[in-house]
Amino acid sequence: ATEASKSDIGWGHQIRSYVLQPYQLVKDLRTGVESTSPSSVLDGDLDEFMEASLSHRIEGGAGEAVADLD
Repeated sequence: ATEASKSDIGWGHQIRSYVLQPYQLVKDLRTGVESTSPSSVLDGDLDEFMEASLSHRIEGGAGEAVADLD
């Protein structure tokens, strides 16, 4: 069942967007969670993103994506 729920991870299937210039923002494209501290995220502070991802899966939101930063 777990294997069936996995999507093909390939080029163009990104999980998060990192913007470092001209402003700083990390956005999870699956859940919509944002952080204005990319240095913390890059240093491994992912708790907020992991909690949102788990909640999103529990609520049955897998497969729904939010808009990119463009």
